[in-house]
Amino acid sequence: MRARGAVNTAAWTAILAVCLTGGVFSQTTVIPPVPANLVAQSPPELQPRVLLSWNSSVGTWFFRIYRSTGDTTSFRWIGVAQANKFEDQGVIAGTQYYYYVTAAQFADSLLRESKRSNMVGIRAYSLPPGPKGIMTGRVVDQISGLPIPKVRIRFFKMLAATDRLVEAATDPSGWYTALLDTGRYLVRAEELAVTVTQAAHIPEWFDDAPKLELATPVAVRFGDTARVNFALSPGTQSRYAYISGIVTDDQGIPLSGAAVAFVRPIQEMNAYAALTATSPGTGPEAQLIPGIGYTRGVVWVGFTNPSGKFFAQVVAGRSYVGMAAMVGFNPVLYENTTDPTQATILRIDADTSGINFSLTSKSGGTSSMQGMIRDEEGSEVPARIILFPRPKGGEDKPAVFVHTDSTGTFELNDLPPGTYTILTIPFGDCSPGYYKEGTTSVVSWIDADTVVVNGSPAALTVTLPRLRSEGLTRISGRVLSVNHTGLPGVRIVARTSAGTIAGYGLSDRTGAYEMEAVTSGALTLFVDRFQFNLVQSPLTVPQNTYALTNVDFVLTSSYPTGVEAAGTLPVTTLLHQNFPNPFNPSTTIRYDVGEEASVELRVYDVIGREVATLASGVHQVGRYVTVLDGSHLSSGVYFCVLRVNGSRSYTRTTRMLLMK
Repeated sequence: MRARGAVNTAAWTAILAVCLTGGVFSQTTVIPPVPANLVAQSPPELQPRVLLSWNSSVGTWFFRIYRSTGDTTSFRWIGVAQANKFEDQGVIAGTQYYYYVTAAQFADSLLRESKRSNMVGIRAYSLPPGPKGIMTGRVVDQISGLPIPKVRIRFFKMLAATDRLVEAATDPSGWYTALLDTGRYLVRAEELAVTVTQAAHIPEWFDDAPKLELATPVAVRFGDTARVNFALSPGTQSRYAYISGIVTDDQGIPLSGAAVAFVRPIQEMNAYAALTATSPGTGPEAQLIPGIGYTRGVVWVGFTNPSGKFFAQVVAGRSYVGMAAMVGFNPVLYENTTDPTQATILRIDADTSGINFSLTSKSGGTSSMQGMIRDEEGSEVPARIILFPRPKGGEDKPAVFVHTDSTGTFELNDLPPGTYTILTIPFGDCSPGYYKEGTTSVVSWIDADTVVVNGSPAALTVTLPRLRSEGLTRISGRVLSVNHTGLPGVRIVARTSAGTIAGYGLSDRTGAYEMEAVTSGALTLFVDRFQFNLVQSPLTVPQNTYALTNVDFVLTSSYPTGVEAAGTLPVTTLLHQNFPNPFNPSTTIRYDVGEEASVELRVYDVIGREVATLASGVHQVGRYVTVLDGSHLSSGVYFCVLRVNGSRSYTRTTRMLLMK
């Protein structure tokens, strides 16, 4: 039973009995190690609770949890835990609490306790003030009519400063109840699948809507009760396919005992995390792959036979990324890619052969690097680490990647001496970033610190910003090079004016990307890929806008990379025709600025009234992209006017047609 703000007597009695009867705790005088990195969270739920987690090495000790209400001096013991986490349900909404944790064990019938962990303070979640109403309902199986327990119900308030408010879950009888502020809500029911193969019920929006755009709003009135029921359709039975291939060294010699894995693409994991507010790929999908490290989203892992061949079984009709590794060799992704952000995504609809891997030896490397990945609160972040060697004399070497362990710690050995730029791509609820010493990671490689390895071990800590996917909007588009080919592996990061990371997308092999669950309001999109110039673009997401499409970007190379020639910054100023045109409800507008100048980009209706200001201020030389959202405009003709005041004045107008 979970603690409710008092001593958990049953749990404590059980542990004490084990200790005194010579159970799992050894009779030793060693004082247990001090727990570290204590973190507290209070989820936005109707019934407040505080979730504690901390770091500690594995041992025969247990943990004692202490809490103080309102100050940092009146601590009392409230419970024990045998794992590195504890849930305190005995809290009052809106009340400030402080916690610390100790490790303890019995030796010679005496309790020996470590020093305190760090202390954390947190205010228990409280619903915002104002008039309230109730929403209740039941979730059943559409075919059998039987109740479905543990379905999460999520409430998105329309025309609110914050899109996400309260969540609820169904009980064993399928019922849920939530106390909500008055207003109109979009409601979603979802039974979360832990693995690809799990046949969970298909999530839906009320009322029987597969997409957000088709959802029916529900009104919550003061003192009233709204009834919202769901009948979820069962998921389809999994169909399987086989993938076969061979792993060789770079001389074509088959490698026996090489590890091969097929995992979910980064893009799929990002979308799932944003839409469900949970970390995907855990449970059975979290695996330790020899030669690579801790990996989430693993759907199959195995080893090659004496002939270097492997035979994998995966669920058909889904997309995967293949990877191979072996001790003494550099790990590689399918088609010899060493940058996970640019991995080839395999769509497996039937039995597939010829998925081969070629591993290169680590011979010649004499340096090493180790470190840890943490978020801004000090919590561990499992992640992918990508090292980009900085080219010397025009020589461009391939990237090297490795995964951390489950605690965010990583180690790379047999590295060639040189200078590296380090990119971290997290598995969890954080935004990717480049290493910068002594501060949170940065968006662009241009602003990152380089790390020199020269034989002696290099150690570093990477701090990643938290990702807050708390909205309703999907932003999508393509990232292209100047020769109009798609650029894979480009990170698109959305940041609010307050500095919060509101969304993160990654382009695929065609240059296409998506960001899910982006909040409304003014954003800045940062578009970055190693060896390309950073693009920053302002974007305003209107409230209750469910999709912004064709938010496209063009990246220019910072120096020759084999993709396009250098020196591709614009030399003239130009306003391009919007696309699509006609449009509904949004359209993308691109413009080039050929010199540092004051720029204004405005939209007018047919009688000359200004309806939108898309850009205003000094611009550097570069290519820019912005989006006009016409959801609040009437159908008709509009004019986009670009005015540039520099050494040469420039004014151009394009005609746009909004058709609803």
